[in-house]
Amino acid sequence: MDLKDRHVFIFDLDGVIYLGGVIVPGARELLNLLNERNKIIYYVTNNSTRTRMKFCEKLLKMGIQAQTSQIITSAFATAQYLKQLAPKATVYIIGEEGLISEFTDAGFQIILEPHSRKSIEYVIVGLDRNFTYQKLAIALTALESGAKFIATNTDPTLPTEKGNLPGAGTMVSALSTAANSKPIFTIGKPNPFMLELILKKEGATPDKAVIIGDRYSTDIKAGLNANIGTILVKTGTGIQEIQLIPPTGPHPDLILESIASIRHYL
Repeated sequence: MDLKDRHVFIFDLDGVIYLGGVIVPGARELLNLLNERNKIIYYVTNNSTRTRMKFCEKLLKMGIQAQTSQIITSAFATAQYLKQLAPKATVYIIGEEGLISEFTDAGFQIILEPHSRKSIEYVIVGLDRNFTYQKLAIALTALESGAKFIATNTDPTLPTEKGNLPGAGTMVSALSTAANSKPIFTIGKPNPFMLELILKKEGATPDKAVIIGDRYSTDIKAGLNANIGTILVKTGTGIQEIQLIPPTGPHPDLILESIASIRHYL
């Protein structure tokens, strides 16, 4: 795939730009090259726990030029989705700072300890490392009273330097099991919603964009669903993810050792 005509480069973060707290060799140099060539860069993550500002600060500490507006988290995208659908809705959140912050900034009324579950119109579920039975009970009662269920993502695990930890999908599955219902909408990859948000913002057609990720099951499938270019890198979970590519199904446009190899296609 020739990347010379691609203008919008969308990068997953963990496993692509960095591995935990360590930058991927060659990542900084590639991003500098893209900036020199006036390419549009975005960073997209299913992780809803951190604010976009904190992701931005992490990149800056690694010597990567970044602005908050370049970062699209599933938390930000979920708030934007509901803002289009029901901008004055009351919400109950199972999630952390990133998710709560985005819904606060978007002007939603967040119900923390509801006295009447009927006042909750939407239950929003993301990764919550302080997840409790009480939170699950509140969410379940809200759904049984008519609230709608939205998930930031359904990733089963969260990769860390020490191995995998339970991901947002664990909380989503718990509520789905209790309520015997699935979310009406799941924002994160492989859903193309976040990628389409970027294309719309930039006024770009799919043939001008490419996503670079280390997971076939989320990053690459999201790119395929959005009809944009796809590059799978072997850093992060990439080596294991190659095994998930169906022999006769859709393949990534490129499979590379790391994002450092992208420079050969520019």
